[in-house]
Amino acid sequence: MRSRLEQFMTHPRTEILLMILILVSVGGVIWEVGTGPASPGWLVGLDLTLTGIFVVELGIRWGLARRKRRFLQVYWLDLIAILPWSGGLRLLRLLRLLRLIRVGSLLNRRLSYRGSAFTGRISLQISLVTVVLLVLIGGTLTIYQVEQGGEGTFGSLTETFWWSFFTLVASEPIGAEAETTAGRVVTLVIMVSGLTLFAGLTGIISAVMVERLRAVVEDQGVDLEELRGHVVICGWNRGGHLVIEELRSDPSLRDQGIVIVAEFTEIPERELHRINPTQLFFYTGDYTTIDVLETIGIQRAAQAILLADASRPRSDQDRDARTVLAALTIEKLNPQIHTCAQLLDRKNDVQLRVAGVEDVVVGDELTSHLIATSARNQGLTDVLTELLTVQIGNQFYKIPLPEGWVGITFAEASQRVKQVFDGILLALERRRAGERESLVNPAADTRLAPGDQLILIASRAPHPGRRSAP
Repeated sequence: MRSRLEQFMTHPRTEILLMILILVSVGGVIWEVGTGPASPGWLVGLDLTLTGIFVVELGIRWGLARRKRRFLQVYWLDLIAILPWSGGLRLLRLLRLLRLIRVGSLLNRRLSYRGSAFTGRISLQISLVTVVLLVLIGGTLTIYQVEQGGEGTFGSLTETFWWSFFTLVASEPIGAEAETTAGRVVTLVIMVSGLTLFAGLTGIISAVMVERLRAVVEDQGVDLEELRGHVVICGWNRGGHLVIEELRSDPSLRDQGIVIVAEFTEIPERELHRINPTQLFFYTGDYTTIDVLETIGIQRAAQAILLADASRPRSDQDRDARTVLAALTIEKLNPQIHTCAQLLDRKNDVQLRVAGVEDVVVGDELTSHLIATSARNQGLTDVLTELLTVQIGNQFYKIPLPEGWVGITFAEASQRVKQVFDGILLALERRRAGERESLVNPAADTRLAPGDQLILIASRAPHPGRRSAP
């Protein structure tokens, strides 16, 4: 239940819905200030409803947070924004606008790569837009409230908005001056903000302000500590982008977080330009160390992929040694994780099997087998290529034994697979004494046993209970 709730809270659709609700809440605050004490009842009800949703959302995040201090450091602005200000403190309801920073953080997460130069540019732009909106909207509503009853510029919310905008740009009051002390303070804040954001002579102050806001925006984004059930890719080589493309092409893995950790000198943006950066994280570090693996959340990951790392110049023996060391560490930290490792030399397979690695791929060996098979069976390469990629045609699938299939023969199961899933049954996967055994094309009279897995070929992911079209 906890795992499903964590995945729901970090799902892209949940974040988009949250951004929409925050913008609606900000719009409600603007409307409430514009209508004054005569705000319609539905507007008050909308504010209470949205506040309740935000309280529930933050309450769930508090319950899921493993480090409460970290939660308070990240969400303290959101907590202030949902306080039920009323009576003589209604002016403080404008603190609802602080949740615009949350929108900025979520946009920053949705639209950028983590840790790349592209991220820096996008993050800077989002930070600038966020601070301008906060100053402009907050200044407009606040000075309109404290100067209520005034004539001319401050007698209209629209006129007050344009006054705030021109004051922000010019860094001096344009067209009117506030008469109350609070109004003068707000004017001063807008003027200083204009100097900070737009004046070249105060570039240092501007940089500090933007960096502070950027830190808040990025800190509130979905970071590595919030990932659950993600895929960790340790190491990088020229085939790494193909692995990610295959994972992203699978509908069941499309929204799953992927963390790539290696000793990068430069993030491989060009190789990944065709891949949606959503839920894609890069971490620069040595993946053979416990600290780095714990930082990327290996204990909460569902799968680990170990590539023969080419991010730094090393011999084949050293690359395999790092793969074995990383596998031993990963299996120790998370015995339940599914690990797939790429080796350059089959001799190192024994250490990986002892460590508990489920799947081992020797690249050169597999390539040689494919070439030899193609030579013996001309034209077979096209068939193998289709089966080994999710992006075209049929693929391999492994599914649990459907209910009611225990005890039937392999021949009968083959017929049912064709009828139910429009697929071809190739093999059975069976556990014996805790060890996994693959029975490829077993005898026709082989009986299916409880716990067996079916390995088949189909054009789409098979789901028990679904029948193919007649």
